[in-house]
Amino acid sequence: MKITKTDKKQLAEKLGKEFAAKDSFFATFNGMKFKDANGLRDNLRPAKAKFQVMRNTVVSHALQNAALKPADATVAKGPTAVVTLEDPNEITKVAKELMAFAKANPGVQWKGGFYEKNWLTPEDISKLSKIGSKTELLGQLAGTLYSSVAQIRWVLDALKEQKEKAAGAPAAAPAPQA
Repeated sequence: MKITKTDKKQLAEKLGKEFAAKDSFFATFNGMKFKDANGLRDNLRPAKAKFQVMRNTVVSHALQNAALKPADATVAKGPTAVVTLEDPNEITKVAKELMAFAKANPGVQWKGGFYEKNWLTPEDISKLSKIGSKTELLGQLAGTLYSSVAQIRWVLDALKEQKEKAAGAPAAAPAPQA
């Protein structure tokens, strides 16, 4: 399908607004099959992320429109895929999906991305993929807090029992007065 220069310009403006408002990741790919790309789209849908293959000129102009400067100059070189996130709280979930997809499809290489307008390297994406999601981390925190409260309660109960035993023991004879 032939895209006119005007279409590219409109697409770049729209994508630039998306880049400015949302976090995004960039990849290059070789030999990726259509069904694999659709599989990734399906896996990203629950995390409210969108995968799309874009023309390099559109990506370059969109980055300029969004005033974003990637540290990797090759972001818009070679076949370019873009993942945009609707919900920044799902970044670790999306990073896990992206790294799993790259592992299963060696022709896919993540170049980096933007999180809150800060450039992320492929290593950063890999590190993000190893962190639990926000929900998982909050669950771990709640478990830790509950455990701490339970331990404090146990200590307080033990102290209370100890004081009750001490209060129940016969009082020592008063010292003689002179």
